[in-house]
Amino acid sequence: MDNIGIMECRYHPGREAYVQCQKMAVGYCQECLEDCEACTDLCTYCKSRSQCIIWEMCRKSKKRYRLQREAKGATAG
Repeated sequence: MDNIGIMECRYHPGREAYVQCQKMAVGYCQECLEDCEACTDLCTYCKSRSQCIIWEMCRKSKKRYRLQREAKGATAG
């Protein structure tokens, strides 16, 4: 079967992408979305953020807050 036009997951090649990062134009599978692995860049400005399903799904995730603290140089605690 020809997979032309079907985006694959960035972290799981061979899996069909469930969502796409509008900023980076890369796809992520359902597992990446559920595990909050899909936001490509949590800490910098993104003009698509207000409409981003990835951001909304991970918005209250403890993992997201930990990654943001680590990116800013704070120690996780």
